[in-house]
Amino acid sequence: MARKKRRIRLSKIYTFKCKRARAKADHNRIGGPGFARVVFCNEPTSFESTSRGYADNYVKTTKYSPATFVPKSLFEQFRRVANFFFLVTAIVSFTPIAPYSAASSVLPLSVVIGATMLKEGFEDFRRKQQV
Repeated sequence: MARKKRRIRLSKIYTFKCKRARAKADHNRIGGPGFARVVFCNEPTSFESTSRGYADNYVKTTKYSPATFVPKSLFEQFRRVANFFFLVTAIVSFTPIAPYSAASSVLPLSVVIGATMLKEGFEDFRRKQQV
């Protein structure tokens, strides 16, 4: 007795439709056995592809937004040990035990932090323009 060969039909497992759907009968089987998903190629505005809610390919290369620039930039600045040390020194300079005035420690710290924030903001702006 000869055995009959079974052919695997990949079209019933995954269906790639690069043209418009021919009939609604194909869509009624979605989720059923042997039918996993319909992929619509090159039809981003079709009803079926917009109703699925797939993620887009947008890539964000900037680090800051206008609303988060100041908090994120200050956080990045004070993660550095040297800037944190000078911040603590500036806070201590407001107490009566400090041998120097507050302006002599706050002014250099604010100039360095401000210049670095301007540089980071300008670099982020240029990065956004390149995209």
